[in-house]
Amino acid sequence: MSEPHRSYWLKQALSEAPPSTAVLEQDISADVCIVGGGFTGLWTALHITEQDPSVRVVIIERDLCGSGASGRNGGFCMSWMSKATGVLPLAGAQEGVRLLRAFADGVRRIGTFCEEHRIEADYRLDGWLWTATNPAQLEAWNSTIDILDNHGLHPFEALPREEVQQRSGSKLHLSGLFEASIATLQPAKLARGLARVAVERGVVIHEQSPMTELVRSPEPVVRTARGSVKASSVVLALNAWAHELPDFRRSLLPIGVDAVITEPVPEQLARIGYSNGLAISDSRLAVDYYRTTPDGRLSLGKGGGKIPFAGRVGDRFDTESERSREVQDRLVHLYPELKGVPIAAAWQGPASRTANGMPYFGRLHDCPRIVYGHGYNGNGVGPSYTGGRILASLALDRNDEWSNTPLVLREKPKAFLPPEPVRYLGSKIVSAAVKRGTRLEDAGTRPDRITQALSAMVPGGLTPPPTQDG
Repeated sequence: MSEPHRSYWLKQALSEAPPSTAVLEQDISADVCIVGGGFTGLWTALHITEQDPSVRVVIIERDLCGSGASGRNGGFCMSWMSKATGVLPLAGAQEGVRLLRAFADGVRRIGTFCEEHRIEADYRLDGWLWTATNPAQLEAWNSTIDILDNHGLHPFEALPREEVQQRSGSKLHLSGLFEASIATLQPAKLARGLARVAVERGVVIHEQSPMTELVRSPEPVVRTARGSVKASSVVLALNAWAHELPDFRRSLLPIGVDAVITEPVPEQLARIGYSNGLAISDSRLAVDYYRTTPDGRLSLGKGGGKIPFAGRVGDRFDTESERSREVQDRLVHLYPELKGVPIAAAWQGPASRTANGMPYFGRLHDCPRIVYGHGYNGNGVGPSYTGGRILASLALDRNDEWSNTPLVLREKPKAFLPPEPVRYLGSKIVSAAVKRGTRLEDAGTRPDRITQALSAMVPGGLTPPPTQDG
């Protein structure tokens, strides 16, 4: 089997700390078996060991810890204040405010954890710009600001156009909001660092050991090609790969994101005024997001990539990006001063979308000893810290504010996707409409009603989808 195409982040992390865990090659037992060695699975294990160090925790990972979405994203460690229009109606005023504050606190706690455990993840708490790069995106955040104001939360500062352009280093930005409590980091270094700390605490990690069967019984069993884990509780921390299970086939949409990163150009970035750790994203449905690195690189990612057929995520994103030229062109459009700068790497990965833009946590209805958490809608680096607290409480059968939060589903996740092949063909049509609408908006033209209607079918991401003009 050939080596999968790795993201720049993971290649860099592995060059500094090669894998040291073994493949599962025997039948073992544990109190908690976690399937998935990304941020959600690792934070779950770490929260469990903090609450009760005597709990035996085993992590099963299909590839390497951090090889999934956790090591392929843009490294935006964000709160969920931008998701207030989803969180507050779902959770209610009091619990919703508590959750939003907890997600914001998670960003700071990740930085503290890195400092305490010597995880060199390039954590920089320099804030986030939520911007508009065409007239149609202006004031895309109004509903978010309104609902936050109504609940006494004021995390955003509205900036004049001149300041947005100065901070971002790009004249393409027309307006924007600034949220100070957001960080950027090297995501794969964080994932590998969390795995190291977990092992130091006694967690057993088996990499390159994909789950081949999930036995749903009072003591569930996770089988791999060469061994198995029998556990009192199983945590499914699969993110987009959860779509491969029939339970989530119609409630979770995996969709590709593509990214590039330049060679170091610190002098050019300094000249345009963009050389700190500021995170930036625009307000289009297929969001563009970009940031710099401490050694003077610029990385840009783009949503709205490929969608796998029939839930077969597998290794479909373990190849070179098919949209690298498109992403590079967008980078140069935003920063024409960087035209001709060499691209060091390009890669792709899956994000996961849910119907309401909120992550799903819960128990499998036919086997309550198996719990799950996934669906961060492209924003999981920071929220996975709190997601891990929720899953730790569920796995340990704790009766607390985390196991009882409204984010924990009491029923099966909403099935909003049609069956195949309608889902795949429909996603192609909707994706084409989103791209067409974005091109028209960038050109200053309002999309036609059919394009608007199709674009409105996109499940919630950073910015709520548009509604058809009435």
